Order: sequence, then C-alpha cells, then structure tokens
Amino acid sequence: MRIVHVAPYCETVPPPRDGGTERAIHELTEGLAAKGHEVILFAPPGSSSSGKLISYPEQPISEEDIGKFVLGTLPEGADLIHDHTFSSAIGKMNLPIPTVCTMHLTNNNGVRHPVYVSRRALEQTGKNIGHFIYNGLRFEQYQFSDLKDNYLLFMGRIIREKGILLALDIAERTNRRLIIAGPKHDPELFRTMIEPRLLANPNLIYVGSVGGQQKQDLLKHADCVLFPSLWEEPFGLVMIEAMACGTRVLALNTGSVPEVMAGFPQLICRSPEEMVNKLLFDVPQISPYALRQYVVSRFSAEVMTERYVDYYLKVIRETPRAAAAPAEAVGTPAAGQPEPVPMPPTDAPPAPLMPNPAPPVVSHAGRRRGRSHKSLRFSRKQAAGKQASRRQPGKPAANKAKAPRTKRKKSAVVRPAGRGSRKIKKTA
Repeated sequence: MRIVHVAPYCETVPPPRDGGTERAIHELTEGLAAKGHEVILFAPPGSSSSGKLISYPEQPISEEDIGKFVLGTLPEGADLIHDHTFSSAIGKMNLPIPTVCTMHLTNNNGVRHPVYVSRRALEQTGKNIGHFIYNGLRFEQYQFSDLKDNYLLFMGRIIREKGILLALDIAERTNRRLIIAGPKHDPELFRTMIEPRLLANPNLIYVGSVGGQQKQDLLKHADCVLFPSLWEEPFGLVMIEAMACGTRVLALNTGSVPEVMAGFPQLICRSPEEMVNKLLFDVPQISPYALRQYVVSRFSAEVMTERYVDYYLKVIRETPRAAAAPAEAVGTPAAGQPEPVPMPPTDAPPAPLMPNPAPPVVSHAGRRRGRSHKSLRFSRKQAAGKQASRRQPGKPAANKAKAPRTKRKKSAVVRPAGRGSRKIKKTA
C-alpha cells in the first residue's frame, strides 16, 4: 500500500527527547516500511524516515495550515491517509481518499474512521464509535537491567494533570529520593509550587528533559517509576518504557492504567495514600524479566503495525472511491454529525469525462444546434407533404386561405439536472 502519514507540528519524528505521539508515529511508519509498504511522511523539519519525507515549512504552522499544505503537496496514487494531527485536520476535509485519524489525546473530532489508543479512550472519549489500537515500541531500543538503585522516578511533562505534585508528596511522605525528568510545560506551576520544594529538600532532584542514554539509565536503574496521573490518560507510553527496562510502575487507577498494567494489578493503586503505603510497607516484588516479557508480548511495534495494516485494509474496502472529490466537500466537515456522511456507493462504472454527443435540441432562440431557421422551415414543408400524401384518394384537399403571419412567442427552456440535454416546453 501507498500510505501517507501526517504528523502534528510539535516535535520532530522521532523526537530527540520527549514526545510520545511522535515516538508512536515513528515506530508505526518504520514498521510499515519494513513490511514493504510505501510510506510518505509529512512532518516538521529535522524529522527522518525510511520512507519519503515531506517537511513542513521552517516556520511552525497551525493544524489548519497543515491541512492546506498536505492538500497542496499530496502525491498521487495514495491508497490511504493516516492523520495524526490533534484536531484531525485532514480527516475533517472529507477527501475521497480513505483516511484514518488516531486520537493521541482525549479528543473526539467527529471524523469518519477514528482510532483511539486504548479501549478506555474509545469508551470514554469516543463513546464506542470507532476503533482502538495500543501504541507499541521496538523494545530492542530499550536497555534492560535487573540492578536497581534506591530512587523513585517521575518522567513526563511538568503539568498538574500528570500528577507531579502528588509525586512530590509521595516522595516526601516516604522520605525517598525522587528524580524528576521532563519539560516544563507549565512554567508558572514549576516556579511557584515545585521549585520551592526542590530548594527545601535535597532528595527532590529535577534533571530537566532527557533523552538518549541519560533516559535509558534513569529508566533501567530506578527502583520504581511513579505514575500518579490525574486525568484520562489515553495511553501512558512511559509505563511500557519503564517495564521494558525491567522497572516497576506504581500507578493510580486512572485512564488507561488498568489496561496497560493489566498483567500486574498489584501495582495499581486507588489513591495516593495506597501508593505511600505500598512504598513504605508492602511494595510488590516483581521480576524485572517478567515485566519486560509482558510488554514485549503485548505492546510491541510489530503488533501495533499488524493491527493498523488490518484496519487500513478494512477501511479501504468500506470506502467508496470517487474519480474526484466534490468541490464543496473538500475542507468542509459534516456539521453537527459525529461522523461525516459517506458518499453513496454505486456498482456502475464512473461516468466518462466527456459526455456522449446528445441529439440536436432547440435552444431558447428557437434554433437547433448546427441547423438554421431555413432548414427548420424546409423540414416542416417535408412533413406537410408527407401528411398530404396519406390522404384518402378522391378527396381533394380543401383550399385554405393564407393566414397572416404572427409573431412567434419565445419558448420557455427547461434545463434538467443532467448534463448535455435540454428540453422545450411547448407553448399554446
């Protein structure tokens, strides 16, 4: 298949450090290319791909402009478009090309073929309309270790919803060392509510955004990763990254956590107090090898790629292909509908570009195409002669006085919806 992937304009694909969405896009596109599919990736400058890369302009653009850019540079012959933008900018255009839209956040964009990254997201955000496919990783890129150091790790964006303040509370109440790694997406929160606590407690350490070997070392040597997320986490890639390195994850029972951590329910907590108690008195002892084997069998990039390929084929079979997109449909979402109305299927072949020649018809000026008024009068005389030849023998034709000529009324034109035909409405 020739598959076009459209990334958001946030991080490069793959991201150098943070960016779970871009990492999932990279794993999927590389997996598709490895299986022999032709991949075309639209992504920010600095991205890389085993397929064909089409970079966005250097200056960041909005997702609406991403849609216009893709539409203006889309290569011919694409079998399917996979839209990863957070607003489903391509999916809302209702193009005749089959289009799949992955919802990497808690968005319901009302598009035709939405894919959510967990069953929980499909149920809560998608209202069970659409499909779900788990994110996956190439686990050979994650270093494993069964040797652990005595520190807790929080890795993710520094925002309130990720539970960073709860992680600080848990570390302080258990008197454990906590390493915090992630970008400051809420600088005000960091300045007013996090930095003062870092300065007051040497056990709380902020190392900033991490990637490469530094990220690998932090993940594989942590005693435990804290995941006290407060929102409907669609997936939570850091959980499977930690387990791939053989590290336990202690997580609150929110969002997709029960699905991702289904193999280790003893690590799922109903409250921050339960997380504190587990760390102080009853932290579950789980083999690092069991943790890695669990995610390899359940959340690999190969499994994710195979599921997407199956879904692509299903969408292509169910999507009627048109010779061209209706002019009014391009860029126009289905207002007020959870899903755009698909084009009606037909078993007939598409109409030819040029219609077959239509029989001569009379125009509003009283002409037939290609015939003059003189030829029309000649045809009427011929018809009158034929009518006279059919009279019964022995009955002479009645003498008729020549009627004065009257001005002929213009005929009204009736134009039907079909192309290449006109009809005249006869007047009395």
